[in-house]
Amino acid sequence: MPKAINAQLTHFGLHATNIGRMVDFYTDTLGFVISDRGRLKTGNQVVFMTQSADCHHQFVLFDGRPEEMPYNPVNQISFHLDSLDHLKAYRQALTAAGVIELRQTDHGNAWAFYFKDPEGNTVEMYCDTPFHTPQPCGEPLDLDLSNSEIEQRTEAMCRQRPGFMTREAWMQGIQAKLDARP
Repeated sequence: MPKAINAQLTHFGLHATNIGRMVDFYTDTLGFVISDRGRLKTGNQVVFMTQSADCHHQFVLFDGRPEEMPYNPVNQISFHLDSLDHLKAYRQALTAAGVIELRQTDHGNAWAFYFKDPEGNTVEMYCDTPFHTPQPCGEPLDLDLSNSEIEQRTEAMCRQRPGFMTREAWMQGIQAKLDARP
């Protein structure tokens, strides 16, 4: 594993039985703001929340958890990397160690790959892009391409989606929401 790369734990996701109640609790009681929301291809609702304009989401809720389930499975454990080069280096090191990737994904606002840890938990490694597009967004990503080609493809994809803006503009909007909290 690359020793000079700092992978920072940044967010996790939970499945909810009553997503409205959970969103209200985390926004009203704990002070998160909604940074994005939408529906997955499966139709499930997803809500992204943050307390930092630097981070698109620190917490994400997915609906659809059965009420009779006695525990709440973690959807994923996510680690932030500071560059596309570091993302590629982790992918190479994990592949060399025999870890099989789940998928590579271009989220528009982040480049990511997902894999299973030894006990089957989903782990995400990701880095930010210079762009923002409303989430959820999940397009194919080829980390074997050059960094400039990846960035060009991501920008073109994001510009075709409604709500495109730069990451910097998005961060300013989230900071305004955070500043407006009571």
